[in-house]
Amino acid sequence: MSNFVPEHFAIEELIPPVPLLPKQMQQVYASNPQKLFRCFDQLALVTLDRLRKRYGSCLINNWKAFSPEDALDLSKKHIFRFSGYRPWECEEGATLSEHRMFRAFDCKFRNVSPPEIWADMQAKTNAPEFEHIQRIEAFEGMSWFHFDTGQHERYGEAVRVIGYRGNSAGLGEYLVNKVY
Repeated sequence: MSNFVPEHFAIEELIPPVPLLPKQMQQVYASNPQKLFRCFDQLALVTLDRLRKRYGSCLINNWKAFSPEDALDLSKKHIFRFSGYRPWECEEGATLSEHRMFRAFDCKFRNVSPPEIWADMQAKTNAPEFEHIQRIEAFEGMSWFHFDTGQHERYGEAVRVIGYRGNSAGLGEYLVNKVY
């Protein structure tokens, strides 16, 4: 695969508002926004597109739908800016979050809940939509499906479940034994 561009997502849905990007990325965006897809892990982009095809309408970032002033107003919690790439300076999330390395997405599906996707992952271990997922986040009440393609101690063998304060929504430490 080379220069994969998702079929269902514009670059603005995967990056924060342009003024929050590092200067070099702002320059690339100004000349050719599509080039920024090259920053993302291709397997993460492929997975994102496959999930969208399987589960329907999916929101990552929605800042582009708002005024520039509102898009930059971090107090407006209904505006998503950091559900795809997060710059290192961003205070949201873990220091070594896979979002900072272009390998994670927080997907908000219109017609399916995270527990439904988790159940699907358990029932359909070898579905192509899940093939490249290495980690998910899971805790009671989640309204988004987090997946990433980062590494962990059982890389390629199972999907690691990252809980929140010990709550992994009833899932084990590893969700799926991969058989690829």
